[in-house]
Amino acid sequence: MKKSLVCALLLAPALALAQPKSADDWYKEGETQYNLGNFDKAADAFKQGFSLETVDSKKPAYLYNVAQAYRQAQKCKDAAFFYKRYLSLKDQDTAKPLKPDKRAEIEQRINELEECAKNQDTIANKPPTNTLPPDGTGGTKTGGTGTGGTKTGGGTKTGTGGTGTGTGTGTGGTKTGPKVGEGSGSGEGEGDGEGEGEGEGGDGPGVSATYVPPKVISARFVGGGAKVNAGGLDVPILASFALMGGYPVFVQDKLEIDAGALFAFQPVPYKNSMTQEDKTGQFISVLADAGATYQVAPKIGVRGDLGLGILAFSGISDMGNPFTANGAGTSGALTMFALRIAASADYAITNNIVATVTPIAFSFSPAKAGLRDDIKSITRVDFMLGIGYRM
Repeated sequence: MKKSLVCALLLAPALALAQPKSADDWYKEGETQYNLGNFDKAADAFKQGFSLETVDSKKPAYLYNVAQAYRQAQKCKDAAFFYKRYLSLKDQDTAKPLKPDKRAEIEQRINELEECAKNQDTIANKPPTNTLPPDGTGGTKTGGTGTGGTKTGGGTKTGTGGTGTGTGTGTGGTKTGPKVGEGSGSGEGEGDGEGEGEGEGGDGPGVSATYVPPKVISARFVGGGAKVNAGGLDVPILASFALMGGYPVFVQDKLEIDAGALFAFQPVPYKNSMTQEDKTGQFISVLADAGATYQVAPKIGVRGDLGLGILAFSGISDMGNPFTANGAGTSGALTMFALRIAASADYAITNNIVATVTPIAFSFSPAKAGLRDDIKSITRVDFMLGIGYRM
């Protein structure tokens, strides 16, 4: 006992010296805890730094850091509060005012966090909200209130002189159902019992979809029209289809970059000049694809794609086709280099399913030997709509 007391007395000055003393010390402590993933400790350290900071122009940064720490800790309500306090202090800073794009970014983040807080409150308030005693006794328990309609479940639990009832309100339509269980009690007259009422309602409003980056794979199928330019040939607008899939290789905040592959197909109808038959060639593209998606709103992302690979022009092996020199037939598909650049916009229908529109996708391939002399290259401009799945 005496040894422990002596050790404590000797260590006390060292521990006191180790504690942060200044605002800068607390900032360093907060940064350390943040990097270690101890976000609650980081938030507390930044708060201490804010309280000790004497330079007004430095104070907003501490509030921003507190908000960042709470956001990483998934404490949405607290994070939104401190982002708002940060904006309030920056509004008073005439020397170094906040840039409009930075303000817009933080305001967007506040909106997302407030939506997150609502969802967390909805989950927390779903019935039953009571606790369950270990011995199974209790009086009348009443559940909380959710959103979107009412469901009520009456429960009766009887024993030897014991009755309990439970009522819960949740989401969906209206449903009432009795629930009878085994009760316990002793003696005659009124005793202690517990009943829990549960019911299942209809489908009510759920958590709203947000644009969530994929963790495993992102795939999409699109279709539309393509305008093809090939020398002096008059090629009508063609049907165009593409299937692509990728794996996320970098995901941070609102940015996602994935790497994958793309398969595209365009039928090319033509008339054989020798037989006068209607024929169909095919443009088949197989590309390695890299895509980058940036979330601009809770449900909306904008995406850019760059693909490199090959274009195979098949279905022109017969004499009399309009694409080769002198209409000569080919011994197989003509393959050539292919480059594709595309811009798209995605809308999150659910957290897994997105609707996508590609207002423009440009493809370029230098001409292969054997094509007509006036065909120096084959270019395509696509407009496509489709659906995507993310998981």
